[in-house]
Formats: sequence, C-alpha cells, structure tokens
Amino acid sequence: MSKGKIIVAMSGGVDSAVTAGLLMEEGYEVIGVNLRTWEYEAPACDTTKKSCCSPEDIRDARDVGLSLNIPFYVIKMEKLFQEKVIDRFVNDYKEGKTPNPCVECNTFVKFGALFEKAQALGIDKIATGHYANIVEIDGRYAVSNAQDMNKNQAYYLYGLSQENLKNTVFPLGGMTKPEVREIARRMGLPVAEKAESQEICFIPENDYRKFLAKKNINFTPGFFKLQDGQVIGEHSGKENFTIGQRKGLGIAWKAPLYVISIQDDGTVVLAEERQTFVESFIVEDLNLQAWAPVLETESSECRVQVRYRSRPIRAKVVRNENFIEVFPLEEVKGVAPGQSAVFYPNDSDYLLAGGIIRKGSVTTYEKSELSISENSELGVSVLP
Repeated sequence: MSKGKIIVAMSGGVDSAVTAGLLMEEGYEVIGVNLRTWEYEAPACDTTKKSCCSPEDIRDARDVGLSLNIPFYVIKMEKLFQEKVIDRFVNDYKEGKTPNPCVECNTFVKFGALFEKAQALGIDKIATGHYANIVEIDGRYAVSNAQDMNKNQAYYLYGLSQENLKNTVFPLGGMTKPEVREIARRMGLPVAEKAESQEICFIPENDYRKFLAKKNINFTPGFFKLQDGQVIGEHSGKENFTIGQRKGLGIAWKAPLYVISIQDDGTVVLAEERQTFVESFIVEDLNLQAWAPVLETESSECRVQVRYRSRPIRAKVVRNENFIEVFPLEEVKGVAPGQSAVFYPNDSDYLLAGGIIRKGSVTTYEKSELSISENSELGVSVLP
C-alpha cells in the first residue's frame, strides 16, 4: 500500500538520489524537487569544481528523476535565498561576524519555504539527504546525530520548527557514506560515483573575499592591536578576517597570533594562543527543539557545540527568554560571533536548542597552570 506522497529535495548529489530511491522502495509516491536558489555564473558550471546547486547539478537531479521514473520539478527560490542567505552572509562580514549560510538555507529555504509549498499542494511530508535523525522527547521533536559522525549534519538543522520535524524524513540517518554509494550502485543511479560538494554553493571558487569584492563591499581598513591596545600593524580590511584565524595575518611576532575580536572601526584584536580561551558567551536568535519553551530563567549543565565538526564541550548554561548565557567547563577557543551554537544533553545526542553567537558577548581568559585544573574523570582540562 502507498504511504502517500512525499517531496524529496534533490540537489543532484548521491545522497538525495538514494533518499528518493529508498522512499520509493518503502512505498511512498515520491516527487522530486530541485531548488534553484541563485543566478548561476560561469564558474559554477565547471564540473571539475566540487560546488553544488549549479546547472550541472540540476541536470543530474533531473537524470535521477528519469532513472527512478518519478515526477521532477525545479522551483525558483532566488529571491528568498538572496534575502535570507546571501544578504545575511554579506552583512555579517560587514559587521565583523562569521556567517553560517548552510544553517540559514536549511531553516528558511530547504525546510521553511519548501515545506510551505508542499503543504499548499496538499503534501504533508518532505525528505532530504541529510545525515541526521529525528526523535520525539516528552512530546517535542528534535534532531539527533547520525550514525556516521563523519557526515553528521545535526549542527546545521537546529533551526527546524516542530511542524518541520514532525513531517520530515531523513532516510540516511542510520547509514554511512559508503553504504549510501553502494545502494546508489544497486539502484543504477547515474550519480553513484559523483564527488561530494565541499564549498558554499554561491561561492564556487571557495574565496569569500573575492565574492565580497564582487558585491562592491567597501572593505574597512584598520589596525592590528593586542588586547592591551598596543598597535602592531595595519590591514586593508576587517572583512578579510574571522575569529580564530591564525594564518594569513602578515604579522611577525614572537609567537603565533590569533584573531579574537573584530571591531566596527576596523580594529582587529590579536592574541597569543594562551590568551584565546573562552570564559563565557551569549547565544541568541534561539530555536528550541527538545528544550521546552518556558519563560523563567534556568541554570543547568549541558554540552555545547560551537562549530561544525567540533566536539561538543560541557558547559554551565543560564537560559533566559531570549538568549542563553554559556560558561564553558572545558577549554574552548575560537568562538566566533555570527556562527551557530547548538546544545545537547550531557548524556544524549539529540538537540535541545540552537542559536547564533552574539557579537561582543565573548569574553576570554589567559590560560595558566593556576587557572586550569586537570579533571581525571573526564580526561579534559576544565575551569575550576
């Protein structure tokens, strides 16, 4: 018996292709959809580059649809993508932040707008090739980690609403990438050996500085300073730097220096590694998943992940109505305003919540043997 209709977001890669094939085998009536998100330029058509969302990818997605004999459509979403992803990407760099365009794309485009279009067509469920799972915890839905932690994408999916999560399917959550490719070969899919996308889709040359220049952004020159205010050099634009950056500074110093702050006037503050450890920061623009939305302040412990592929660290958190204040209990550095932070329980792998690290909220301390103690039980250094 048919399980009903489901829309599969098909990027042209092997993951979404296998997703469509598996759902067909489960009895769904699959409809393939490719989201055209930006006006493609010539470099994006170069099939030797590992970018995604190019005309070549649309053709690959169409070919998969033909191979599986399913309906396939292309939906234009350039205007929404420009507003929610590209404009924010540019503005974040102008404001000294480090953006996370994949989070915005998932939240507003792949799941937000696509889900709305599916509902308008009377189709309740959508599916993607993300490596993640969905669980129900005390009546609320949450994203949980995939089996293959090398591919796990839960970090990028914290922005999904309860309605999204209730009606989304992730068939690849319990699989590894080699298993997915083997299924693609079994199904005879034309993208079984296609290389993975490894760049921001609208920056196929993987050079965000060149992209900003093409957008006629006026770079803000300024000074390199140490934390005590000492000027140690000049630079041609604060937009060239991100928090935690070490290479490409062009500064000769007695020890390697790292970017710890980017200020509106163009000042880029540098510090030695021992001075870059984070004492606290604030996460705003929250979306609560398994964490029930209540108004009162709560103080508790959980794990916090501050970058994709970074290890979640233990932290004390104070939750308010509009933000969460984080006090790491393990060493962490390179916490970048504009990037996302997601929260896990101490003993589980599902998302409690996620949000954006607030600019100006990150405070650091200088590591010393007196301020750091070794926790033998955890095997990590923690603040006393």
